Amino acid sequence: MKRITKTAAILAIATATAVSLTACNSNAGSAGQAELGKLDPSKPTKVTFYSYSLAYPTMKAGMEQLIREFNETVGKEKGVVVEGVADASFQQFKADISAGKQVDVVQHAFGTLDSSRLTLGFKAYEDVFPKDVLDEHFQGISKNALELGKIDGKMYGLAFTFSTPIVFINGKLFQEAGLDPAKPPQTWEDIKAASLKIKAATGKDGFGLAPNNGWITEGLILSNGGGVLAKDRKSVTFGEDAGVKAMQMWKDLYQNGAHAKGSDAELSEQFMAGNLGMFVTSTALHSGFKKASEAGGWKLYGAGLPRFGDKPAVPVNSGSVLAIRPDNPVKSAAVWEFVQFVTGNRGYTIITSSVGYLPLRTALADDPNYLKSFVDQNPLYKINLAQLEQIKPVAIWPGEYATEISTAFSDAVAKTIMTNEDAAATLKKAQTEINALLK
Repeated sequence: MKRITKTAAILAIATATAVSLTACNSNAGSAGQAELGKLDPSKPTKVTFYSYSLAYPTMKAGMEQLIREFNETVGKEKGVVVEGVADASFQQFKADISAGKQVDVVQHAFGTLDSSRLTLGFKAYEDVFPKDVLDEHFQGISKNALELGKIDGKMYGLAFTFSTPIVFINGKLFQEAGLDPAKPPQTWEDIKAASLKIKAATGKDGFGLAPNNGWITEGLILSNGGGVLAKDRKSVTFGEDAGVKAMQMWKDLYQNGAHAKGSDAELSEQFMAGNLGMFVTSTALHSGFKKASEAGGWKLYGAGLPRFGDKPAVPVNSGSVLAIRPDNPVKSAAVWEFVQFVTGNRGYTIITSSVGYLPLRTALADDPNYLKSFVDQNPLYKINLAQLEQIKPVAIWPGEYATEISTAFSDAVAKTIMTNEDAAATLKKAQTEINALLK
């Protein structure tokens, strides 16, 4: 029997270790099937799903349908039971995590996702699920949408309920002002002119955009060539010249007779009552606005986010992601079954037709087996689907200071628009304070 030299032994051990580590890393990196536990239909695994949509009357029935259909079909077959938890304040899931309760999937807002990643144990999809399975499931989902929940190159939230801004239009008020609602305003200059005509002809407000609606504000700044949060997420830039000029345009509308006053909720009520000509808000309000228009005897029209002159409009997204925090391989398998269903063909059919958000599987809008008939009956959805081509991600604020930054940004915008304070000075001051915080 040959003797093994010390050097050969070391090499052999090193080689074996390298092979072992390569195999482990392969499984861990792609979360191969061995990393996902085996589900047992005879002993279903419970998944808790915290959802703000479950707390809102206009969305509750659709979200309950989504959960019920999963439990009665895929869930029953595979061995998963989803329990929905209404979370209107976006705070219940935080309190329950702190209390040690089971929190598996959260319908999470974009802005504070980084904070939850750092402090509440939410995990990257790439670290939990098989790469090949993810790649297969993501086929058919808008590529722009897949980028929205990423932080430092990893997906900490899969885009779920999703909307872009739309200018909802009261056709009756347009016609009374001698305007054609089928040829809506395309620029902010057009918006001002149309608004003033509506006010003069009808005595009702022509236009509304709530100063507390931060995500649409980001779109205005980007549309004028400005920026909000730097790519490295280490500074904000909304106080530079392009952002200031965008806010000055809005301030002019607000303070010179072309703008209704009020919060997002107040303007929504005013529009549904037939007393507002144009209202920029989320696609998700379409269903309620359509019902209000039918009840009020006027027709609902729409248009995409207006441009600044010849510059292309750059809308950002609203809505939510699915953030996950499974705590064992079996739970990971159960969570994946639910995520696949609700972001699959049937899931997005329910989300769009019953909840009101856009289908991120855009081909469903032309598929007679899914959403074609619904979109044909509700053509305003085509406006928003077209905007997905230009969509940019809403800011995911740096985790440690997410709440402070969001509040400072919103307060500065509201002060700029609603008061006589100088726009440049107000926005620059907020920008400087936030950047000092980040450094």
